[in-house]
Amino acid sequence: MFDDLNFLDKSIAYNIYIVRTPFQFINAYETLDYFKTKNNILVIIDNGTANNKKQLTQQLDEKYWDLIIRFGDQDSSNFMNYVNLIKKIKKLNIETLFTSSGFNKMQQIIIANVNSKKTCFFDQGTGTILTYKLFKNNEINKFNLKKLRFIFLGLKTKIDKQIDFFTMFDFKDLEKSKIYRNNYDFAKKKYNLNNKKIVDEVFIIGQKLVKSKMVTEKEYFIYLDNILNKYKGFKINYLMHRTEDKEYLLKNAYDKKMNLLDSTKPGELYFLEMDIQPKYIIGNVSALLISLKYIFKDINIISYKFKDKRFLANTEYQLAYDNMSVSGIKIIEL
Repeated sequence: MFDDLNFLDKSIAYNIYIVRTPFQFINAYETLDYFKTKNNILVIIDNGTANNKKQLTQQLDEKYWDLIIRFGDQDSSNFMNYVNLIKKIKKLNIETLFTSSGFNKMQQIIIANVNSKKTCFFDQGTGTILTYKLFKNNEINKFNLKKLRFIFLGLKTKIDKQIDFFTMFDFKDLEKSKIYRNNYDFAKKKYNLNNKKIVDEVFIIGQKLVKSKMVTEKEYFIYLDNILNKYKGFKINYLMHRTEDKEYLLKNAYDKKMNLLDSTKPGELYFLEMDIQPKYIIGNVSALLISLKYIFKDINIISYKFKDKRFLANTEYQLAYDNMSVSGIKIIEL
């Protein structure tokens, strides 16, 4: 699986990009374009759904990568794969390690043990906001019993290096983190956005808020009905989240009220590849709203905010709303 790493020229400085989700992959391409890196190694870790894996494959463009490593299985642990990857990478000359800013324990171990000259995060989604908060509050090295198994294998768990952010969010430089702004210039160059007709359509960005029990079905349907009533003269589309189950929408006849669309690609690519531009895109706390705000200047992007206690108590969500407000997204409280 990792044997190709053994044959790389150790005198060359490589740049490593690690991705696990379609949205991370979009940002990896933006990062590569922004920093103009060469000798790029791509590591794809498959530990999501079949749809997640399919979307990652669809985004793969081999001309940007000198070597591609791919591993993972959603039905089993990737623990030893991560350990073996770290041991192989440690033998290479690494210029920059680029990885998503979700900052789970496996990412922390990779960052702590890879001796790259530089390390940089690209966006994970709203999880980027929580990661930035950890860095801002100097809380990145909290003890976790699960890290002991890495220590037993001779791996470091403590991070003591500068880690920068390449992000769409409105962050300020920290003592050990420089902020680079992601304006999605790669996507803008790749897709012609100037000749697309704006039509009277509304796209609702689906989320798994009901499935994750952040809001009740009743609350979610009040939100949908609010949009349906407000935009009666428009064609209403509902773009499903890639992990969202549509059964709760079907059993309440929402397929008769709006056009339900399955998720087949990251939302950014979905809208970039459309022949038209909708007049409105509406959602809740999806990072997709923020990225679309920077990509499309002529689309009205609106975020609704639930009053449910569980929803309001979610720190990640509230930080996301703060960033959406700064980004110029209109926020409506239900």
